[in-house]
Amino acid sequence: MNRKKQKFVFPILLCLLLTACSNRFAKQEYHSNKKIAQMEDHYAKENSVFHPIDGGYSFTVSKFDGRQTLWNKKLRKKQNLKIDISLQLTEGQAKIVHINNKGNVTTLIECSSKTSTERPIIKTVTLERGQNRLKIVGYDCKNIDLKILFTEPDSFS
Repeated sequence: MNRKKQKFVFPILLCLLLTACSNRFAKQEYHSNKKIAQMEDHYAKENSVFHPIDGGYSFTVSKFDGRQTLWNKKLRKKQNLKIDISLQLTEGQAKIVHINNKGNVTTLIECSSKTSTERPIIKTVTLERGQNRLKIVGYDCKNIDLKILFTEPDSFS
């Protein structure tokens, strides 16, 4: 193969290889509370829109693999928070988790394309004093539509 063809073929092969392995990390880390609890996010996604809506947040994405923080707040005192969560996807496995200041991970909702929620699920979450986070975690996800509604708790900020 001549040099010009090599310069053209190598990048294509590299892209194909990376695409095929892109969700391997997400599958390996999906059940690892240690990885999920890390402050750093680790994800690959396409066509993503995350924005505040009245009383919460909306997140839509066409493809998603990994873990991403959706909400992060440092609280002065322990509080209970009522959260309405609606999560739908056409493929893959996803969950919304709460991570407290000690790194404990609690799954609030978990679903696949077969178990997506049409109506919001209402959860009461105990937010500890200190740092509290909500994350989405998933692999092989396509067409995620997530809505999280709640009243913002009092915080340091």
